[in-house]
Amino acid sequence: MEDILGSPGPGTAFYVYYFGMFSIIACINIPGNILIIIAVFKTPNLQKPCNFCIASLAVTDLLIGLVYPVYNISHLQHVPEISRPLGQWNVCRFLLCEVIALDICSSYHLVAITINRYIAIVNPLRYHVYVTTRSTKYVIVFIWVISQGVCVIMFTLYNPEEYILRQEPSCRFELIFSLAHMCVYFIFQLILPLILMIPMYARIANIARTQAKAIAILKRLPWHKDRACCCHINYHELKSTFLVSILLVSYTVAWVPFMTYSFYRIQCVKDCYFSPFIRASCRILLYLNSAINIFIYALRLKEFRKSIKHKLTHFFRMILCREKNGRAH
Repeated sequence: MEDILGSPGPGTAFYVYYFGMFSIIACINIPGNILIIIAVFKTPNLQKPCNFCIASLAVTDLLIGLVYPVYNISHLQHVPEISRPLGQWNVCRFLLCEVIALDICSSYHLVAITINRYIAIVNPLRYHVYVTTRSTKYVIVFIWVISQGVCVIMFTLYNPEEYILRQEPSCRFELIFSLAHMCVYFIFQLILPLILMIPMYARIANIARTQAKAIAILKRLPWHKDRACCCHINYHELKSTFLVSILLVSYTVAWVPFMTYSFYRIQCVKDCYFSPFIRASCRILLYLNSAINIFIYALRLKEFRKSIKHKLTHFFRMILCREKNGRAH
């Protein structure tokens, strides 16, 4: 969320790369996350506690897909008709607050999904006791409230006087955030979620390896109804856990470069030139992270893939029917 316009100023190639990548990702992010939300709430087989968390994460990613590009457009200082209205303090504070709130919300949805997988693997017999639709809804509401609350506190404590006195206010991260703000954001956004998730995944990985060996042994034994059921359940849980681990890796890869650059940019006073393409790439990675869940769940989980395929087929059939009716009239 730093300045994308450096000195020397970026050229045409930069704008084509930066806004071109954002446009491509937005075309995937927005319709893809809408499909995931519809798939969960319109398909009975997908209406499970863990999938409700996934749907809420998709809502978060969808909102990021809508708000983040608006924030980026506010950096176009060469187009004052855009940068000045978006650079006003109240508008800028709203944009930054929502971008950061949605980022934090996305992170703690991953924490909630990790806890869900942890219980499913470590204590499967008590899973349906601890993880219910009602408790999951409470957790989702709590995550949304906390993420918004953290940002309200951060920006309430900030004095906008210096920002307002600027002759050409521009809604840029480094004009508002101090090193203290960055430390708070870094702890809530990256460090705390990783502290919570990594130990759980270490335990899950150990148990998953043991279960995978047990499944392999059971499959070689003569067929038995109970053994087949056990294998099916364990395989499903292990596959879901593997997919969530991909989310964790992609989350880390997306956020570490951005946080590294942000600390450097805020604490650096002079001789702080960074290639615009490096800065832009850090931001593109963040935006890409909000779209990557679509590929993980739509392409890897059979239930999601089947439901999304059905929704798309139904949608295109409706369009074809309307075209035929229109031509008939």
